[in-house]
Amino acid sequence: MQHKITRMKHKYIIFVLAISTALSSCKLDKDNKEDILASNSELSLLERAEIPYLKGESRQIFDPKPSEDFDENKWFTNDHCFVTDKEGNLHWFGINNPFPPEGKDLYRYHPYLGHLSSDAATENWKRQPFAINEIEGTEYVGAPFVVWHEASNRWVMVVEQWREKRQLEVYWSNDLVNWEETKTAILPDKLWVGTRDPHIMKGADGKYWIHVVATGNNGVKQSQILRIRTKDFVTFEAPETILGINDIEWATLMESPFLVEHNGLWYLFFTYAHRRYAETLVIVSDNPDHFDYENNVVTTLFGHAAEIVQYKGKEYITSCGPEDAHFLNSHGVTMAEMGWLKKKN
Repeated sequence: MQHKITRMKHKYIIFVLAISTALSSCKLDKDNKEDILASNSELSLLERAEIPYLKGESRQIFDPKPSEDFDENKWFTNDHCFVTDKEGNLHWFGINNPFPPEGKDLYRYHPYLGHLSSDAATENWKRQPFAINEIEGTEYVGAPFVVWHEASNRWVMVVEQWREKRQLEVYWSNDLVNWEETKTAILPDKLWVGTRDPHIMKGADGKYWIHVVATGNNGVKQSQILRIRTKDFVTFEAPETILGINDIEWATLMESPFLVEHNGLWYLFFTYAHRRYAETLVIVSDNPDHFDYENNVVTTLFGHAAEIVQYKGKEYITSCGPEDAHFLNSHGVTMAEMGWLKKKN
């Protein structure tokens, strides 16, 4: 009996020590977290930021020409987007055209919007019918962006068209194949005629945020990235400037914005295409409504019209474009896996 009591005492002592150790550990973890938070609060925004980078080589994922016997022209790709369908397949939509015939201009002759699909980000891409074909129409389709619109249970695309003038419009689809045009300009009295290159994401306010490049918002003549908020893609709120660069007074030198939230900070990718064609800058902010070009550029990446793609647990970044021709450049879309480098502070 005495032996049994002694054993029970030993177990009780061990139990008490275990509880005490656990409580001490919790306190240490809490103290460590508080120390980390305090340390982070003392760091500047750039010191807290992580640096996006390309893992390895950015390689072409498909040929820009629909098929070898399609025509005798050389083809190119430009601004594009990716979307994952309800079955888990990845779709690419983008500017995909032949270099213009004699008498046509490169940035006016844009008759096709290409469409491909794949079950793997960097391979197995299969041609689908052109999403939009304006060869017998306006001969122009600009940069697109496609998202799922929850309220109407269908796909929506914002894309640049050129009717009497250039304008952003909305297209709708139930299947990502057949697209219904609206022919209605988005905020025609508030947006500069060259406003383009949409990126769309769902904001914390429950609205869809459309990011575009422009100039002249609120009477300010500079290169700008604007945000247009909407719930239904029928009515749109007045544009807000989230980035402005005082570099020119009559156009925008920026292209192809893409906004990413990563570990509590916001990263705005855009191509400074009219300084260097394949130069993508990344600016960090702790406020998605404002980005400071002068003080918070995190890095410069290789690439034109970069899109960030999340697919099957990996993150990728792309490049494209008709300019900067070289022998090994066939003007298709290239892709590399992207990583984030944490700084040691």
